[in-house]
Amino acid sequence: MYNTLILAWEYMKIGAVAIGGGYTVVPFLYYLVEKYKWFNVSEITQMIAVSNLTPGPLGINMATFVGIKVSGVWGAALTTVAFMIPSVIIICSLSKFLKNNKENRYITHIVYGLRPAAVALIAVAGFKIMSTVFFHFDKFKVSHKFFDIISLKALVLLVIFIAIGFKIKKNLVILIVLAIILGLFIKI
Repeated sequence: MYNTLILAWEYMKIGAVAIGGGYTVVPFLYYLVEKYKWFNVSEITQMIAVSNLTPGPLGINMATFVGIKVSGVWGAALTTVAFMIPSVIIICSLSKFLKNNKENRYITHIVYGLRPAAVALIAVAGFKIMSTVFFHFDKFKVSHKFFDIISLKALVLLVIFIAIGFKIKKNLVILIVLAIILGLFIKI
C-alpha cells in the first residue's frame, strides 16, 4: 500500500509537468528507476511499446502500466487517476483564462516558450530509448568486442521502419503490425 501511495504521488507530480504529450513522461520514468528501483531501464522500452499499442493517450497508458507493475490493479487505477488530476485542474483553470487573454502578447510568448521545452523532453526521451535499444555496454564489458556495443539489427530495423514510416504516412498501423511480425522472428 505504501508503494502505491508513493507511486500515485510521484505520478501526480509527473502529471503536473508532463507538457507536450506522452513522450515527455519518459525522462521521469528514468528518474523513477533511479530513485525507487520499481522496474529497470530495459522495461521502459517495453512500457512504451505496450502503451503505443493500446488505445488511449500514451502518458496515461504508461501510468497504468507502471501502476500494474508496482502495485497491481489497485496501483494501476490510483496511478492513472493521480496522473490525470493535475491536467484536469490545470486545463479547467487555464482554459477560460487563455480564451479571455488569447490576444495578450505575454500569454502568447509563454505558450510559445513552452513548445521548445516540450520538444526537449521528447528528444531526451528519444535519446534514452535509443541508447537502451541500440547500445549494449553490459554485453561489451563481458565480451570486449567492438560490435557488441551496438545492435546492428536494431539499427537496420530503425532505418527500414523510418523509410516505411515516411512512405506510408497515413496508415502507420501497417508499421506496427510489421514490427510485431518481425519481432517474432528477429531477436535484437
